[in-house]
Amino acid sequence: MQGSTPPIMGYPEDDDQYKVPLIAKLLHALPHYNITFHRINNTFRPSSEVYLESLGILGSIPAALLIVSLFGLLLYLLTRCCDRKPRPAHSITSLKVTLSIVTVLCCAAIGLGLYGNDDLHNGLLDVLQAGRKVDNVVSSVRNQTYILENTLTMKIQQQLTELEDIFDSKTNNQTALSQLQQALAVTKGNVTIAKNAANDIRRPLSGLVITDFLAKGDQWELIRWPGTVAILALLLVLCAVLLVGVARHSRCALILFSVCGLLAVTGSWLMSGIYLSTSVAVGDLCNDPADFLVHQAPNELPADILLYYTQCDVSRSNPFTQRLRESQNAINNARNAMGVVSKIGPVLFKNAGLGPKLGSVNADIKLCERLLTGLTALVDCKTVHYSYLNATRGLCEGGLLGLVLMLIASFMAAILLTVMVWVDSHTWIYIRKSPPVISGSQTLAHPGRNPKNELTPQQQAHLHHHHAQTMMRPGGTHTLGRLPSHNNSPTHMHGPNNGKYATLSKHCKTLDANDFY
Repeated sequence: MQGSTPPIMGYPEDDDQYKVPLIAKLLHALPHYNITFHRINNTFRPSSEVYLESLGILGSIPAALLIVSLFGLLLYLLTRCCDRKPRPAHSITSLKVTLSIVTVLCCAAIGLGLYGNDDLHNGLLDVLQAGRKVDNVVSSVRNQTYILENTLTMKIQQQLTELEDIFDSKTNNQTALSQLQQALAVTKGNVTIAKNAANDIRRPLSGLVITDFLAKGDQWELIRWPGTVAILALLLVLCAVLLVGVARHSRCALILFSVCGLLAVTGSWLMSGIYLSTSVAVGDLCNDPADFLVHQAPNELPADILLYYTQCDVSRSNPFTQRLRESQNAINNARNAMGVVSKIGPVLFKNAGLGPKLGSVNADIKLCERLLTGLTALVDCKTVHYSYLNATRGLCEGGLLGLVLMLIASFMAAILLTVMVWVDSHTWIYIRKSPPVISGSQTLAHPGRNPKNELTPQQQAHLHHHHAQTMMRPGGTHTLGRLPSHNNSPTHMHGPNNGKYATLSKHCKTLDANDFY
């Protein structure tokens, strides 16, 4: 079992030990402060309130930036509420171009977040898969040691007790009987040694149960991964709404983005804080994952066992080797002693029916030998160490990189969304609705008028003819009646019509002089 350790399957010979990634070193180097701004130890200890406090302080930095950005937006809106001056068309166009560029950059940041989310998902899957393999190995060791102990106690020892009762009978050959009883005692003693050794192997592993942790990890990842994808997809939809509003010059779409954009900005900054705290915590864990495992291990599991399996170094001896060898030697001695019993017993006690009992004991001893052979392979460090490398590299290389990418993406998205909300608010505030229709006092309420408030050629000809007839009458009088003056200004000519042109019918509207311009 000992000797030169072959290279771990799937990794080069010089790459069979865990190496701290550079990104983990950088995150671990970030200072950790408590609430009183005193620097604390940055060793990963999630059970320590002081350590969690330091992570919360790091996560509050993006929250502070969120408050600053919202306060700046509030000040801007307060300065704009009374500014109703129209803006030139080219200024609105430049704002729309700026919005389009920043929106495209925001979409790129969201895409980076999707990419990082996929990397983190794959890394966590590697951790969970490696954890299941380790759990299977530990469960197999526990089960086989339990079967071994149960076989030695409930089967072999019980049958040896029955044989001992038979061999207490008197016989003529006391020398052979003494040899038989001595061989039986040797068998019982070695069975007890093997049973105790099996119990010593299983006892440290009794409290090592990670099934619940793996089940919760599966459930959490089943929610986290698609949930993150859905949130980022909603941000992409929100960016699409803004692009549509810019393209169609839609004031409604721009206002909708301003409202929803505030929620997006808030969510992005808060997610940045969560990702920052989580990234630093994972970086601290990846700086020395074996130390965390030793700290979290149950009291029954000695540290040397964990260090042996996490390092799998030839300088360390297998902590189970001594007990396994004791058990193997004991079973081997019991088998040899049972050979003496099987040889002398049937001769001295021909009528006792020892054949089935002796055959059963020998079969159970062979079963124990097979179980010990399987245990020898199970407790070897290579299988567990390979799973340990897969877990640490999945979390600390691919997973941590994906988490940092999500941190960068959320931080960029938060900044870009803040800029987008500012520029968008500045844009829709100065987008005017369509100009109102001119009031009826300045238009002709006549079915012949076209939509541009212009007279048709027929109307112009008719009015020109009527105007000519009126001007030709002496004194400017009109036979259809007199109309009140429209303007009392002395600059207007006075006459029967006081500057008005009478209509041809009392059902028609009076035309003002301004209607011809």
